[in-house]
Amino acid sequence: MMIKHPTIFRQWRAWISVVLWALLSIPIAPAGTPETVFFYNPESSVDNFAALKAEFDDYLSKQGAYSFQPFSERNTFEVMLAGKPQGVYLLSSWHYLQLNAKTPLEAKLVGTAKGEPQQRKILTAKDIDNIPALAGATIAGAGSEDYLRSQLQQMLGASYAALMPKIKLLSVPKDIDALMAVSFGMASAALSSENSLNKLALINPKQHAQLKTLASGEKSFLLIAAVAKPSQSDAQPLLKIIETMQQQPDGEKNLKMLGLDGWKRIDALDTSLVKQLRLP
Repeated sequence: MMIKHPTIFRQWRAWISVVLWALLSIPIAPAGTPETVFFYNPESSVDNFAALKAEFDDYLSKQGAYSFQPFSERNTFEVMLAGKPQGVYLLSSWHYLQLNAKTPLEAKLVGTAKGEPQQRKILTAKDIDNIPALAGATIAGAGSEDYLRSQLQQMLGASYAALMPKIKLLSVPKDIDALMAVSFGMASAALSSENSLNKLALINPKQHAQLKTLASGEKSFLLIAAVAKPSQSDAQPLLKIIETMQQQPDGEKNLKMLGLDGWKRIDALDTSLVKQLRLP
């Protein structure tokens, strides 16, 4: 014999309705699509990966069942990438070009700063007048040691190859930190972008005036958003979310954490620039 309890039944029915409504309200990524944004950038030294992941997870989860996975170690990132998990990879253009020899990727988006997809690195110093005087000096820069040495080698050229082992490197979180390290006497020179030097000129003209340019590098692309080859159309929903980040206040804030103010599609760039990223 079953005893009926109308009040309890109504309470359970109401509770079930709430649960079903909540489940239906959870944003769900389209079935079978990549759900993770993988991030590793040797051109910057992120000082708080937990905060970076939390901010991006919060933003992406509002767009669907997406997540953000940052990496602090290059080898760990490359081992993951070798398995070709579905997703979108955010990485430096320097690393992108290196990786394509063993893990083919296709660049889809490039980050921008002040609307430009490229930047030039500048080597500046306060009390050093020429490149030979860098022997034994400390150079501050944002990024991994591999990246900083690669940039210096490209910038200084073969004629200063013997100088490289005599240079000490100080890795800092941001370009502006490298410039400040010179001001505070923690480094003799700084490797930074043109944009960061211009920013310093605005916020501290006196400090900027004390710096001398020793060398400058070639222009290079900012952060790249890529997918594994062969390119899959399944990645389009997540790529679209990344591309339109600057249109949302939270997305714009997260872009600033990466040193960017927006994204441009690779196929919308000038043909000469596209050729630099369209590798066989």
